[in-house]
Amino acid sequence: MLRLLTTFCLASLLCAPATIAQEQALNSTLSTEGGPLLDVDRGSTGLWQQLLKLSTTASALHTVAHPDDEHAGLLTYLSRGTGARVSLISINRGEAGANAIGPELFDGLGLIRTEELRLAGRYYGLDGLYFSSAVDYGYSKTLEESLKSWDVERVLSDMVRVIRMDRPVVVISRFHGSLRDGHGNHVAVGQITPDAVAAAANPERFPEQITDEGLRPWKVRKLYRGGVRENEPWNMNFDAGQHSPWLGESYYNFGMYGLSLQRSQTSGRTRTTLGPVPYYYERLSEPGAEAESSFFDGLNVTLAGLFELTGEAPPEGGATLLDEIATHVHDALMAARPGHPDAVVGDLTAGLAKTRELLELLPEDSDSAFMLRIKEEQFQHAIATAVGLAFTATAQPTGTPPVSSFWQAPSTMGPVVRGQSFEIDARLSIPTDITADAVTMTLKDPTGLSREDWQISSEVRQSTPYHQVVFAATVPNDAAYARPYFFRNSVKENHFQWRDPRWKHQPTRPASLQATASLNIMGVPVHLVRDVQTREANLPYGYVMRKLQVMPALAVNVSPAHRIVIPQASGSQFTVSAEIINNVPGGTVGSLDLELPEGWTATPSSHDLTFAQAGERQLFAFEVHVPDLESGHVFNVRAVAHVGEATISEGYQVIRHSHMETRYLFRDATTQVTGLQADITPDLNVGYVMGVGDEVPSAIQQLGAAVTLLQEADLASGTLSEFDAIVIGTRAYAVRQDLLTNNRRLMEYAHAGGNLIVLYQTQEFVPDQMAPISAQLPRGAEEVSEEDAAVTILAPDHAVLAGPNPITEADFDGWVEQRGSKFFTEWDDAYTPLIEMNDTGQAPQRGAFLVADYGQGHYTYCALALHRQVPYSVAGAYRLLANLLSM
Repeated sequence: MLRLLTTFCLASLLCAPATIAQEQALNSTLSTEGGPLLDVDRGSTGLWQQLLKLSTTASALHTVAHPDDEHAGLLTYLSRGTGARVSLISINRGEAGANAIGPELFDGLGLIRTEELRLAGRYYGLDGLYFSSAVDYGYSKTLEESLKSWDVERVLSDMVRVIRMDRPVVVISRFHGSLRDGHGNHVAVGQITPDAVAAAANPERFPEQITDEGLRPWKVRKLYRGGVRENEPWNMNFDAGQHSPWLGESYYNFGMYGLSLQRSQTSGRTRTTLGPVPYYYERLSEPGAEAESSFFDGLNVTLAGLFELTGEAPPEGGATLLDEIATHVHDALMAARPGHPDAVVGDLTAGLAKTRELLELLPEDSDSAFMLRIKEEQFQHAIATAVGLAFTATAQPTGTPPVSSFWQAPSTMGPVVRGQSFEIDARLSIPTDITADAVTMTLKDPTGLSREDWQISSEVRQSTPYHQVVFAATVPNDAAYARPYFFRNSVKENHFQWRDPRWKHQPTRPASLQATASLNIMGVPVHLVRDVQTREANLPYGYVMRKLQVMPALAVNVSPAHRIVIPQASGSQFTVSAEIINNVPGGTVGSLDLELPEGWTATPSSHDLTFAQAGERQLFAFEVHVPDLESGHVFNVRAVAHVGEATISEGYQVIRHSHMETRYLFRDATTQVTGLQADITPDLNVGYVMGVGDEVPSAIQQLGAAVTLLQEADLASGTLSEFDAIVIGTRAYAVRQDLLTNNRRLMEYAHAGGNLIVLYQTQEFVPDQMAPISAQLPRGAEEVSEEDAAVTILAPDHAVLAGPNPITEADFDGWVEQRGSKFFTEWDDAYTPLIEMNDTGQAPQRGAFLVADYGQGHYTYCALALHRQVPYSVAGAYRLLANLLSM
């Protein structure tokens, strides 16, 4: 469970599901990731919420299109306020959104938003988080575009599989399924959700999920949709603004803080509200039904009513056992008090024992057994919280001495590589006043590799004041790397493929190793599982725990991944840069060279590689000469590292942000080279004010201009007149306080004859105050999301469009994801709008690309998505950029 985070039952030890698919269906709610427990999930407050969950079989699945679409107050109230088991499915991972915290776009951004939604889910109290195979291809204004871009039957199959895995009692669509939802993806999810609910109950729909995977048809008892207004028919209304005594905050405000952790989209902004926050939902499963006080009205979701809810007959003695379990949970609720959480341990252990006794009487694939296995897990988590069990498993270098002083730094370690030996220090602390025995600790590989594969051995170091076992392990040669289990071959593909289908629909693949602690408390076996973690130094801010990952011995990263080369009569020359990351402790020796098309040469022909320690990085450059390059032709240049008999031609982008787990986006060590005829004024010197991060400076260099990234001192006191053009990068006004502080100097630069170019900005940019000539950029500024929307040239004779590259409508062919976003809606007559375009059904837009003379110079606002085009060598974007710089 995302809220339970690090404690769950190892169900397979006691009552293994009949098939792998059923095990996945159970474990899908038992994720150990998401960061350390929140304070409200510890101690007495955490125990109270766990007891609420034990007391009910209520469960709900919330359906959304993207991360950050969710009703945060709804999820928080259901999970933390009522104890319902709450899950969320996001149809995509938000790959096409903007990024307010870094340069990552597309699939890299999708990994960030996946992790951010997991972090938000800790505050909501999510028990399950799922994703379909669909990809966020960009903002869509129409349902038709969504249905055309996605394989709707595949999305439906994914949603049905999640419903059959999670088996929610209630499904709540975030969206209405009508035009009021705005985004075409939102409308699509609102319409597909009822179809998925119906199909999940029909054994003739997607029967392979039943016959091949062992899943079961599942009938959702009630279906609701959001997006309903107070003055419309609704069945369910609740106040998310109500105060929670155990959170010390309203459910809405607590959930909204979680939502704010999706910082790539929210920039960390949060909104608190005093007073009521009403939500309205319409029940679709029974149109015309009366208003309800709960999503679960009319359903017996008490623990004692489990067999009534599932419709399955209890086995002989089963009803009595279930009543006894419910009584123990009730008594634990009555006995719980802040100063003595251990007062409930007797009832919890007795309830756990009775749960297992009842499970022995039930068919393993029954719905009742599924729900009881979740109760088994919840019992163990509640026991661990009530007792105060602490269990950690930390990877460390072999031979790490014990820490004997506060001033002695603890061991640190990064990812491991195949063949590497290391230790895992596992520790279990049990309060002295608790009767516990039969303590054992073991390791397991969630992918199925055995202890023998990992060459695991163990040594018991101590049993007091805590239990400590140090394991020795060696990474197998076939251990899985920490690459995402899903992939696509091009950003133009709108569905992921499964590299490892075992984890499909999960946020990520699990850690490379997990540790299990088993012990008897009051004679009842309890099992806890932790991801094995590594410790990274983040001084002076302490240490960060990351899950253990297996990585390649070397990573070969080539930049840029795509580049243009301007053909020259005397032959063309360009630079290929390669970053090599060594992950092998003790160092590596080898060589690096390039695989080139026939007739191409590189200087030098190779580089020697010598590394002394893990984590070391080195940069190498090759000057590549091309004797005869034709415009429009595409070639691949591959970097290859040679270490012993091994050849390595793959690297990864490290996606590391302080508030989330580190992720790795793997890619081939290849630069795709495109010949492009583009003219630019020679010897240009360009200053660039980097915003959240983009590849536009690299594109400017590829065009042949010199680029300087302008820092705070440059903006404050540098000689700006030395630059032929200054470009203010994507969303720079949102993240560069020094830009706001020194903005007047940039206006003066333009007035004195400079060429000032402002790329796409968000509403932090206020043109009436920050541009030399007035314009409006409101929060609801327009965009054109259809990347193939027709473009009309309005001023073909304007200097920006006339040369040095004549710009025509053909220069807008082959664009990626969108035309642009955040257009001016009004502007002074001094501006000249250069193009007109619109999405289907949208009024013509002229505010995307405007130029004005200002004093002796020029001021341009260009909201075209150049930052999305140049990383993929879109020819027209390069030609347009060359003209802008040459003006």
